[in-house]
Amino acid sequence: MDLPPSCLIRGSSGSFHQKGRVPPIKTEPAVSPVVGIMLMLTVTLILAAIISGFTGGIAKSQSKPPQLLFEASMVHDVIIKSNSFLDIWIISVSEGIPTKDLKLQTEWRNQSNQVNRCTITPNSGNVGSDTYPRGFGSGVTDKATGSSNFGNFTLLAGTRLNVNATVSGAMNAVLSPYWEEITDGTPIRIQLVHVPSGSIIADKEITAET
Repeated sequence: MDLPPSCLIRGSSGSFHQKGRVPPIKTEPAVSPVVGIMLMLTVTLILAAIISGFTGGIAKSQSKPPQLLFEASMVHDVIIKSNSFLDIWIISVSEGIPTKDLKLQTEWRNQSNQVNRCTITPNSGNVGSDTYPRGFGSGVTDKATGSSNFGNFTLLAGTRLNVNATVSGAMNAVLSPYWEEITDGTPIRIQLVHVPSGSIIADKEITAET
């Protein structure tokens, strides 16, 4: 007696052969629920670590640069040139600022309105092996070892930066080779740039005296 078509299955040759009943196909889950949950937790933890590191890096890069206040004076003695000088006094700082992380910039115009600019970088040796302006007082450890060179000391409240005409070429290095064209009342702009953050942390215009 023939079986109904629902009980016929096709063989490998394409012909039908009879079976009493097709047995149900058993399926096994590809991954157990416990393993699946552990995998999801692992992926979540890895993503959390990546995101935390990324956002932490952004926060660090956006941290505020140090701040400072300073006063300065520039005297050009037209009679006794060696008495000429530029002094910068640090009044206060938010934290100690290593001069190796700074650039000092000066700018002024002569009576013909020509711009004179100088940029002093740490340990650049702008006067022989020395780098002016030199440091004195707080934050300067030992002048004998060259720690007073710009780039080797730390700015603290009370630190003094000085350049004067008693050292040949020193005023040229800080105020340009044409500094003798500075007259009474010439505005001189002084900026300190924090190199790691790229921020100008101090900016002041002073008036020269003669």
